[in-house]
Amino acid sequence: MAQLTIYIPEKLERKIRERAEREGKSLSAFVADLTREAVAPDAWSTAFLDLYGSWEGNFPEPDDPPPESRDSL
Repeated sequence: MAQLTIYIPEKLERKIRERAEREGKSLSAFVADLTREAVAPDAWSTAFLDLYGSWEGNFPEPDDPPPESRDSL
């Protein structure tokens, strides 16, 4: 695996470290995930994969149907 040296403001570094810790990731894994999502937008994001399949129950019916449904009424 390659190593990369970058320079960022200290305030941003603190926020990155805090977020990585909250997500239970190493700093390297957290930054790699962010970079992967930024340069490979056609891939499913980790946020989507975490959310996928988490819905339980039925979707609520809207109070007013979409326009294409009203035409058939």
